[in-house]
Amino acid sequence: MYRLQLILILLIASPAFSGELPYKNVNLGPANISIGGEYRLRGEYDNNFDIKKYAPENDDSFLLSRLRLELSAVFPSSLKTFLQLQDSRSLGAKFDDSDFKESNPFHDNMDIRQAYVDYRLSSGFSFQGGRQEIAFGDRRIFGPGNWGNTGRYVWDAARIRYTNAWVDSHTFFGRFIIRDPDRWPNKHADGPTAYANYTMIKNLPFDLDLFYIIKSDSHGDTIGESGTGNLACHNTGFALNGTLSRWDYGATFVYQFGDKGDDDISAYGLAARLGYTFALPWSPHVMIQFINGSGDKNPNDGRNGTFDGVFSGADTVLYGWMNLFFWSNTREYRIDTVLSPTEKLSFRGEYHYFTLDEKKDAWYYPGNAQRRDPTGNSGRDLGQEIDLTLHYQAKKWLDLSGGYCFFFPGEFIRNTGPHPDASWAFLQTVFMF
Repeated sequence: MYRLQLILILLIASPAFSGELPYKNVNLGPANISIGGEYRLRGEYDNNFDIKKYAPENDDSFLLSRLRLELSAVFPSSLKTFLQLQDSRSLGAKFDDSDFKESNPFHDNMDIRQAYVDYRLSSGFSFQGGRQEIAFGDRRIFGPGNWGNTGRYVWDAARIRYTNAWVDSHTFFGRFIIRDPDRWPNKHADGPTAYANYTMIKNLPFDLDLFYIIKSDSHGDTIGESGTGNLACHNTGFALNGTLSRWDYGATFVYQFGDKGDDDISAYGLAARLGYTFALPWSPHVMIQFINGSGDKNPNDGRNGTFDGVFSGADTVLYGWMNLFFWSNTREYRIDTVLSPTEKLSFRGEYHYFTLDEKKDAWYYPGNAQRRDPTGNSGRDLGQEIDLTLHYQAKKWLDLSGGYCFFFPGEFIRNTGPHPDASWAFLQTVFMF
């Protein structure tokens, strides 16, 4: 596989390469065939943390590679088929496959990432069935988690889509895929199952999305405060985004209710932003944001108040580039500044201040709890993160980015264990073909 990756790099880097392989929109019998993909290389350095935990005195440096190959076939009868293969590898990381009991975030040999059939009807309806990526808007509700080397969320799902002049509505059910380098093809999780409708309203002065999602698991092994049982978590809410002259704004709100084991669920998630672009050289864009995922006031009252993030990604700009935090039991106050000297080059600086929403609930990494003080006496302050990144679209087929980030722990972390400052650096190259 590394030999194939080297051949692709040499091909793409050759002076004769124009940004596309000569296999785009090729007529082959009744089908129009296209072949393409991308190859990504990223080096990372972790200081005092890693992908699993905040880990004092624990450094790690490694190289991640990810190859995606795509084949699509479009037929005259409104039928489209799509196949995407993915190979993900790591070199030099302290983790091996045995360190990940569930989905492997670093390594998965060449496997089927997407494979679906899409059939469109003239009435505005279409059907998409098979393994597919599902993402909407800013990825806070459904997000593929594409920053991760294997990608977090891809689904075995059936989706019905309806579009007209006013709505773009997606109704689907499915289960997400487990990344397992010892299994081919990867299988989907035994649970939970998502049942969802996500509808985008058109022709308004702003973008408005409405959604209703059920996260269901009837295996009877969901653990609540009061006992074990089934999961039936209902999520309803909206997302809006818009611009007004040089201003831009957005908000996402989710309310959760239902049952978690023997517990009642009552939780919420909120993300709001307001930005302004100045009429100055480099077009400075400044944005303030407030993000809040509810926590559990009382971990022993049989009422679950911890917002679980629905099926959210945790990539890059959502909760800080270091991925030390998630939407659960979090309040995030932040300010971002983006400078764009040219259309191809941009610099981004972010300041994040994180606190717990509820002091008796935990500090959550994406997917797991890091630390908890059930007495609530350790305070609320989690700390501050500063992220400095750059992005350069060197060519149509070449994308470069890099960054250096710092984390300074707050009162809660200082009171609950070792608490060194942490830092992270990355350099990434993406070849597209």
